[in-house]
Amino acid sequence: MTISEGSTHEASRVSLKRDIGWFGSFAMGYADVGADIYVALGLVAAYAAGWAPVAFLVASITYIATGLAYAELATAYPYAGGAQVYSMKAFNDFAGFLAGWLVMLDYIVCIALFAIATTGYLSLFFPFLLTSTLAITIFGVQLSISAVGTVSFAIVLLLIGVNIVGIKESSNLNMIMVALNIGVLSIVMVLGLLTTFRFDLFVLQVSVIGAPEQYGHIAYIWTSNISEQNLLYAITLAMSSFIGIESIAQAAEETKRPDRTIPRATKMSIVSVLIFAIGLSAISLGVLEWTFLRDGLEAPVLALVERIALLGSVLLPVVAFTGFAICLVSSNTGVIGVSRVVFSMSNFGLLPEWFSKVHPKTRTPVRTILVFGMIGGIMALVGELGWVADLYNFGALLSYLMVNVSLVVLRHSDREAHRSWTVPFTVKLRLRGGTYELPLPSLIGIIACSSIWALVVIFHPMGRLLGILWTLAGLVVYVTYRTRKHLPLFSRELGKKIAPMTYKLNAVVLIRPEEREEVALSIQNSIDTRFRLTLLSIIRIDQAPMALATIKEYQTTAESDLEEIAKPLKATGFEVTTIAEVGQFERVLTDKAISPNFDFVIILKTKGHKKKKQNGQEDPSSIVTAVAPGKLMLVRK
Repeated sequence: MTISEGSTHEASRVSLKRDIGWFGSFAMGYADVGADIYVALGLVAAYAAGWAPVAFLVASITYIATGLAYAELATAYPYAGGAQVYSMKAFNDFAGFLAGWLVMLDYIVCIALFAIATTGYLSLFFPFLLTSTLAITIFGVQLSISAVGTVSFAIVLLLIGVNIVGIKESSNLNMIMVALNIGVLSIVMVLGLLTTFRFDLFVLQVSVIGAPEQYGHIAYIWTSNISEQNLLYAITLAMSSFIGIESIAQAAEETKRPDRTIPRATKMSIVSVLIFAIGLSAISLGVLEWTFLRDGLEAPVLALVERIALLGSVLLPVVAFTGFAICLVSSNTGVIGVSRVVFSMSNFGLLPEWFSKVHPKTRTPVRTILVFGMIGGIMALVGELGWVADLYNFGALLSYLMVNVSLVVLRHSDREAHRSWTVPFTVKLRLRGGTYELPLPSLIGIIACSSIWALVVIFHPMGRLLGILWTLAGLVVYVTYRTRKHLPLFSRELGKKIAPMTYKLNAVVLIRPEEREEVALSIQNSIDTRFRLTLLSIIRIDQAPMALATIKEYQTTAESDLEEIAKPLKATGFEVTTIAEVGQFERVLTDKAISPNFDFVIILKTKGHKKKKQNGQEDPSSIVTAVAPGKLMLVRK
């Protein structure tokens, strides 16, 4: 779908291809997040010491809240772009650009960071990679590039080629590597816990709250309490273990049945990543001293596996290969993510249209893959893991903050959008005569993202400097482009054109006295929660005269029956109201059928249902067909 102001290429645009199933979607999210433990296990332990599991646990709050927010928003608005699309819809074009530009930084860093980590695990098989350098001369200037940087750059080039071929090939690579990684890490955790874990060592190390050393690259707030400040710094690094959940949403336009696939894949990714991140961190404290994880920074999982009794030496090459594979996949996910973000931003008129071109044969955004993949490749040439990791959280946390805020705003401003899955634990507030929905996980996510981003700004001088410079550069790009196109900076017109997957449909359901048994089950089996239901019972006064007291009694009984039918429907996510209306049967039903307030009239029918008069009255389906045939919906009991 193309939504761009002044676009002239809509008719010729080639769409992205839906090739990703549920496991491919899960693998995309897990690959980008699950690989982080291969880097963060050592980084977090280096500063949190014995409280590394706590650092992971605190950081996971943002991951859970933001993951749930992405699951709801991506099913309601299944466009490539993720945070950028939701911010445009909730606020304006500028907010959308800012969210997209910030997450672009992290995808580019992801490409470089995990290409370097891939080479680090590969060094077990080729030790010379850690010590060799390559000398080249460019325009008379001699440069020395490490073997790690050179190989990392070559890996990025390989991934660019794979992504140009097609998303299906790229997704297949993800699925194979993720399946291997889950199996191997599960074995490591089980063996480590059963054969080598020492509870006394674990208790001893948990007493060390933060590393006692002072580090020159950390901008400490106070000269005292260094250990506590190192722990706070470690929490910002632990957050890097959970960056990437948006990858599932980024590929929404290429996902089969996104309404079902995305929530399922997101929840699976959240659970599996939490198990491995917190579980491996906790088990490692009972297997070896935290200082060994710090010293094995390039490949911390290998340092853990070396200590596992009996099978440690056998597992070492397997884990090294798995680390190589999953880090390779994570770098690949960075290429997928940044190319889809830029493609979406261009497609929505936030960047030049040149970036929104899709190759007619491969149906991939080749231009964005090449340009931004190469930026990540050049960054990988640096070959310094710590320098690249310092940039990883700045943009993602701000982007995640905007996602959580967008969810809260859109719950109120776009109530007609059908959400096939919603964030649980929603509180309804009544303010100024209106009702507002406040998803508690998103509120927690807003607080957590803001707090950890503040810690990043405080403790990471390099990340703070380059993050701000990247943001300022983005503002220059945006203002220049929009000014040249004569487009307003804060327009909301594009956001209004972002249509949800489907809207809420209003349906009135005729409930007759003889049909009240198993009505709720029949409705649940026939329609989904995009329908907003009004259960209607008609107290007929056209058959025999009735006293007013009798009518009231019938009406009260009918209202009670309708409320009982509504309870199980509400429990399964339907919005339900009830009406017990007094009047002539045909007139009341006709009024509802022609009313603009209802899109459908649902009539329940038995298997042998036939249109005929019953007790002198026209069959309900015939009444509806006569006045509004397009609104009739028959549901089998």
